[in-house]
Amino acid sequence: MNPAVLKLELMAYGIRPGEGLFQPLANPFGLVHLTLPEKLAVSIHLQERSPYSLHNRNNRFFLEKNGETIPVQWTPPLKAYEKKTSSGLAIKEILTVHGGLIAVHPKGPCRFGLSGLSCRYCGSTKALNEHPPFTKKDLVEAIEMVLEEKRCDFVNLSSGRVTSDDGGVEWLTPWVVELRKHLHILISLDLALPRSLEWIDKTYAIGVDALYYDLDFFNPDETRPATFQEQRDLHWKALEQAAKIFPAGAVLSHLVIGFEPLEETQKRIDLLIGKGVVPILVYFPPLDGSPLSSRWKITPQEIQGLYARLFEKLTQTGLNPHWVQQRDVILTPLEGRFLSDQPARYPLALQNFYETSLGRIVTLGLASLRRHLRVREVPAP
Repeated sequence: MNPAVLKLELMAYGIRPGEGLFQPLANPFGLVHLTLPEKLAVSIHLQERSPYSLHNRNNRFFLEKNGETIPVQWTPPLKAYEKKTSSGLAIKEILTVHGGLIAVHPKGPCRFGLSGLSCRYCGSTKALNEHPPFTKKDLVEAIEMVLEEKRCDFVNLSSGRVTSDDGGVEWLTPWVVELRKHLHILISLDLALPRSLEWIDKTYAIGVDALYYDLDFFNPDETRPATFQEQRDLHWKALEQAAKIFPAGAVLSHLVIGFEPLEETQKRIDLLIGKGVVPILVYFPPLDGSPLSSRWKITPQEIQGLYARLFEKLTQTGLNPHWVQQRDVILTPLEGRFLSDQPARYPLALQNFYETSLGRIVTLGLASLRRHLRVREVPAP
């Protein structure tokens, strides 16, 4: 079975627990981590109605569907989740880990969860709502404990849903400064698009290496204001400006699949790539009982062409795919190669290099050098 198709089906339908499984099977956020054939990682929710079941026989894990078996690898939840900071907070109440990315939501649930989508970045939004607030010191300690157990190259901080002119970066700035002071790691921010372009320069200057600037597609129930087109034009300008300031491939934008015609999503893929922005296709089915669930009709088979097009368009540009680290949460642009006839030799070789120890040193060194050369303090008028 095509591993990309398998991954999309698991993201859509989840899995049922079968025989011989260890406990805890899932992480504290209800996600089961599996590695599929061709080393595709995926985090999956447990769903009693799923056609796929997970089994373990003699420490060999496999998926079963209609009598067909598929070998997979199961990764137990990080032990670090159960550790506590010096203030007594559990790590699982501060962050989640996805591949080489540590996801942090200092202001609460992310925009996807608030919209009623089964977000895999933060696991269960309901549980995240119950998490206690934490300090910057808690976060630094939590990340250090994770890094003792697992290599992660990125920390991603989310602004949550904000409406301020700065897109949420001003509130997150002290958090970035504190991480820069203590940790040698790449930092990305998930922000709303700012109304003023100067915030983009400031975001890079404070030490941010990559940006997620989302348009409004993940919240289809919001009534569009009369100034929608004016705002949209400003958003496109902000994305263009960000792509000029940040390294190639380091400006990314989520596109939620399933609430607009696929042709529209395909147009946005082309538009974003044309402006130097890497689209991240988000295939998060709505939560059961969510008002959005009745509108969710899209199937994994219908969206395969989008991933193939994304891979093909992206490889034509030379944008670096390495900035996409949350490989268990999404089907990445590079994994779209399994749905395309176009070869992936160069981008795959590049990704494999960045995953080596030398590649990590080169990435961190170039990011630091680039900022040193480009950022200048401007005297106050």
